[in-house]
Amino acid sequence: MTDIDSTQRKSARICMLNYYAWGVIADLDGKKVHIGGEEVQHALMSRYLARSGHQVTSLVGDFGQQPVEQVGGVTVRKTFALADGLPGLRFLAPRLTATWAAMKAADAQVYYVSCAGATVGIAAAFCKRYGRRFVFRIASDADCAPDTLMLTNARDRALYHYGLRRADAILAQTDKQAALLLKNYGLHAEVAGMFSDLPDTIVPPAERPTDLLWLANMRSMKRPEWFIDIVRELPEFVCEMAGGAHPEERELYARAEAGASALPNLRFHGQVKFGTTRSLFARARIFVNTSSFEGFPNTYLQAWANGVPVVATFDPDGIIARLGLGVAVSDVAGAVAAARALLADPARLAEYSARCRAYASTRLAPETVSAPYLSALLA
Repeated sequence: MTDIDSTQRKSARICMLNYYAWGVIADLDGKKVHIGGEEVQHALMSRYLARSGHQVTSLVGDFGQQPVEQVGGVTVRKTFALADGLPGLRFLAPRLTATWAAMKAADAQVYYVSCAGATVGIAAAFCKRYGRRFVFRIASDADCAPDTLMLTNARDRALYHYGLRRADAILAQTDKQAALLLKNYGLHAEVAGMFSDLPDTIVPPAERPTDLLWLANMRSMKRPEWFIDIVRELPEFVCEMAGGAHPEERELYARAEAGASALPNLRFHGQVKFGTTRSLFARARIFVNTSSFEGFPNTYLQAWANGVPVVATFDPDGIIARLGLGVAVSDVAGAVAAARALLADPARLAEYSARCRAYASTRLAPETVSAPYLSALLA
C-alpha cells in the first residue's frame, strides 16, 4: 500500500476558504457574483473531497443565501457581505471577525486557501492559534514574487507574506511557479494539477458550429482586445466570446463589449454561469487564450476535456507546444495564422482534437489530480 493509498482512506475535517466560490457552487448568474478560475477549482475540489468521504466545509461570502447550506455533500457557510461595515473599519468587523468565527465553527483539522491575499494570513494565524494544519496553493505566477503580486494594499501584502511563510504545505500549479517561489521566497512547493470535468462523449470538430472561442474574466492581463483583433482578421469564421467584468476593471469590459458588437461574426455572451461554459466548449473547434500571464488556466482543462486544441499566448511549462495540445503563439498575427491553418486542415484539426482528449482522459482523472492535494491536506 502506498502513502497516497493510505491517506485516501483517512476521513478528515477540511475547511476551504474562497469568498466568491458560492457563484460556482450554486451555479449562480455570473452577472451577480464574480466567478474566476479559482472559484471553479474550489467547487470541483470540495465536491471531490466530499465524495471521497471527507467532511468538507466551504467558507464563502454572503450573497443572500442561508447562513449554512448543504450542496453536493459540502457544508457551505457564509461569512460577510462586501458592503457590510463602516469604511476604514470593515476589514476588522465584519470581515476579519466573521471569517474567524466561520473558521472556528467549521472546526476543521486542516484549512486550505488558494490565491494570494489577506485570507492567507488570516487562515495561517487561525491555524497557529488553534494548532491546525494550513495548506496554501499558488494560483498565479504573480503570487510567486513580491514585485509581481497583484495586491495593492500594504496590509493585504503583509498578511499574504505572513501566511505564506507559515504554511505547513505549499502547492504550485506548475514547475515554473515552484521555481519562482524557491528563488524569491526560499520556500518549497509541490506541483499539483487542476480538477476538471470530463464529458463522457464529445462531438467531432467537423460537426461543431463555433470556430473560435475565447472565455476569461475581463482583466488587463487577459487582453480581451487581442481576441477582438484576431476575429477582425478572420471574418470568415464563427467566433464566440464570454467572460464577466472584474470588479476593478469594469471599463475594460465595456470596451470589449463595444468592440465585439462591431463584428458580425463575433457573438458576445458577457458573463455566463459556469454550467453554461460546458456547452460553449462542447461546440467549439479551437479555444483562444490571449493572456500575458496566468497560473494554469481552467479553460485549458475544459478545452482539452472536450477535445479542443488551444491557440495561446501563454503556455504553462511549455505543455501546449511540448505535447501538441494546440499552438503556442506570441502575438495577434501568430494567433491568426495558427487558427487559419488549423481550420483549413480538418484532418490536422481532428488529430489535435484526439490528442487533447487523450491527454485529458489520462491526466485529468480526479484520482490522479487529487494525489498531491491529499498528501498535503492529510499529512
